[in-house]
This record gives sequence, structure tokens and C-alpha cells, in this order.
Amino acid sequence: MIGDPQPPAARRFGRSQGVTLVVLVALLIISGAAAFIANRSQSNSRQTSTASTQTPHGPTQTPVTFAEGNDWPQYRYDVVGTGVNPEKTLTSANVAGLHARWTVKKPQGFYTTPAIVDGVVYAPSGLSLYAIDLLTGATRWQFDGVAERRGGIHSSVAIDQKRKLAFYGTPETRLYAIDIATGTERWVVQLQSPTTGAFIWSSPLVVNDRLYVGLASQGDNPCIRGSVFAIDPDTGKTIWRHYTAPAGVLGGGVWSSLTADPESQTIVATTANPCHGVVYPEEEAFLGLDWNTGATRWSYSVMPFDNNDYGFGEGAVIYTYQGQKYMAAGDKFGKIYAVSPPTSGSTPTLAWSRRLTIADNGKNGGGIFQPATFTQGLVIVGAGYFPAEVPNCFGNLSALRPDTGELVWRTCTADKPIGPAAATGDIIFVSQDGRIVAYKALTGEKVWSAKHVGTSWGGIAISHGIVVVPTVSGTLDSYSL
Repeated sequence: MIGDPQPPAARRFGRSQGVTLVVLVALLIISGAAAFIANRSQSNSRQTSTASTQTPHGPTQTPVTFAEGNDWPQYRYDVVGTGVNPEKTLTSANVAGLHARWTVKKPQGFYTTPAIVDGVVYAPSGLSLYAIDLLTGATRWQFDGVAERRGGIHSSVAIDQKRKLAFYGTPETRLYAIDIATGTERWVVQLQSPTTGAFIWSSPLVVNDRLYVGLASQGDNPCIRGSVFAIDPDTGKTIWRHYTAPAGVLGGGVWSSLTADPESQTIVATTANPCHGVVYPEEEAFLGLDWNTGATRWSYSVMPFDNNDYGFGEGAVIYTYQGQKYMAAGDKFGKIYAVSPPTSGSTPTLAWSRRLTIADNGKNGGGIFQPATFTQGLVIVGAGYFPAEVPNCFGNLSALRPDTGELVWRTCTADKPIGPAAATGDIIFVSQDGRIVAYKALTGEKVWSAKHVGTSWGGIAISHGIVVVPTVSGTLDSYSL
């Protein structure tokens, strides 16, 4: 992408470049006075029927023709953010047999990772949320949300399988709950007025019988006071709200999607830059919050001073290796960090860090915008170019030892990987420059690739051996054996 117009994901992260919009997938929460839209008229909540909606989707109607496997219920697959579906349908031994299964084309782009549950793909595009049959690509139903001035870039969808609800956030800070059987609205709340600059990039996280989401701004123009919300999934009411910056201070946006450590009952957020030079303790930081109360358990700021918007744009992956727990995430400075949560007190330990690319303040093709994937005992993450180590390479995919950050392998990519990768079996799928590419996770060997129409910033999902790729051109592409 060097020399091309900056993708919305890059703009979103570059305050100094006058960033005003868009993308990734993305992914975050909301601040403010949670204006609860409880009595919104039914005329504002509508379902557009298609021929395929004549038979309502039931949660137990998984077709018997599926390969054995698992659902992909929310961003990064699981609550710890591994990005790995552990099913065994696809491996390096058979991935060469993947072929296009179906392609769905919609008027607006798909900017986020789809959720896949009980044989149905859930993906927002434009003002709509679509339910698409995983086997055939037929649209089961379409829900149309209220018009928004900021366009159609939403967070990824999270499915609450207990309540049969799909949750997703919008640019103007609405959070929707949609009945997945009927495609109708259960509730919608507005977490903060968009006139303040608030924007939901963070994808909702379903865990602990609650819904968690982060809040940031639209490119820090203007800045807001970042925060994390815990939401009642039945009503949309705010249970607690945690601010990442002190009262009267702007910054610390939560662009990234949250993860959770169920063992310690902790919500883990990574936070962005300050807006006034001074970095407060919960800005540019790994942040652990009590998932019941929102109280700070611990925080670790990776950059004590920042005038260049180098904070985190993606969330942490939580993993355990040889009995030690780690939380790893990369920032726009181009560095990936792994911290170990404290056994007591409030200060995590920095286990390791490694520079994978040059810094990126929104213009020069560096930085880390992809969440790390933990698979096959390795931390794998895509980043921008690194002239000192990878000349003539527009992007790179690096595999690191989980306990030391030592480089195990690195391969060039066609451009800077932005869309979240997805792993299954012994392979990892990464979108880049109009292609989806599969690599052996242990070696970095390329074992399969296919073209798709348009760039993919949203992230790949895998379920029952079917790989689904969203693109900003408005297509959902699927591949299967």
C-alpha cells in the first residue's frame, strides 16, 4: 500500500494526519452519559425480508452436511483473543484443496470480522446487519439500523448464544442487540453523544453474562475521555463505566477490542495515546479491570511520553506458556509487548518486547495494526515494513517465541497486514493486497492463496472448515474443501 491513499484503518490511528475516519476492524467502546433508547418506535427498527427468510433461523438447525467443527461466536474467536478455531478440518496437508464456495455482494463494504454461529454468518455492512447462510451464501434476513452521518463502519458482531442475540456497535455510538432468530431489534442504546467526538471501534465482548465494549473517538478529532463499559445484555443498561483518563483529561481511547481472563475475572484493555502530552498511568497501557465492578486491578504503560499518537490500536491476546500467563499486543510505534499480570499488587511485569516495524503515525506504512494470534506455541503478528531488517518488503508476518519474543521466522507480505488473521489446525490465514494467504504456523511456509475483490481490513473467520473473508468492496468470500 506504499504510495497509495491511506486506508481508513491507517487514518483512524493518525491524529497528527488529521484523521477523520474509518476502519478496522476493528473495534471499540464508548464514553459518556449512556443515553438509553428504550422506547424507540418500531418504525425505526425494521427488518427487510428476503426469500430466504421464510423459514426463521433456529439456533439448533445446524445442517448435517457440515464438517465437524466449531462456531466463531465473536471477534478473535474466544474471550482470550487467540484468533484460533481448534477444529481439525483444515490443515497444511489438505489446504491446497480449498476452493471458492460462494461470494455475497452488498452495496456497502464489510469492514469487520464476521461471527458464525449455528451455520449462519452475521456481518454488518453500511446501515445493515446481515444473516447469511454459511453453506449457501443465501441471505436469511437483513436488519436496517437508523441512518448515521458517519457512514457504515461498525464494530464486529458478538453472538450471545444463551440469549440468541447479536451485538454490534456503530460510529455514532449506538449499541444494538438483534434477535438472531427473527432479525428484529431487541434493544438499542446510545452510549455517548457523537457530537462529543465519541466513536465505537471496539467489538463487543460476551463473557461473565455481560457485554463489555470500549469507547474512543473519531481519530482524536476531537479527543474524548476514553472508557470501558459493562452492559446488561438483557436491557442495554450500563452496569459500570471505567474511565481511562482522570477527570478533566482527554485521551486514553479504547480503540481496541477487549479480552478477558476468566481465571482472575479480569477484563483486559489496551489503551491509546494522551491528547495533551502527559501520559497518565492508564494511557498507552495494558489495563486490567475487575469484570464485576470495573475497578482497576493493575495497569502497565509502555510509553511514558508520546507526542506522535503511538498508542495501542489493537487488543491483547492472553495465553499461558510453560505455566506462566502473558498478555501480548502491538502498538503504532511498531513494537509488540508481552506483560505478565501481577500475582499481587498492581504492577505487571514486562516479560519481553520486540520492534517489528518502523513507527507509524498514519502516513509511512509501519506500525502494528493487527492483533497477535497465539497458535502452535507461537505468537504470530503482521506489521508494516522494516527497512533495516526486511529491505524491499512492504509488510511482514513474524512468529515469536511466547516467553522471550525471540524471532522464530519472518516472511514478507504483499502489504501491511491490517485485517486480523485466523488460525486453525497447523495453518494461519492472513489477508493482504487483495489476496488471502495460508502459511504453516510453525515455519512461515506459504501453502495456499486465493484472490479476493478489494482489500480486507475486517478479519477472517473460520467455522466448520469454511473460511469467510470480508472486504471493503462489499463482498463476503468463502472457501471450503
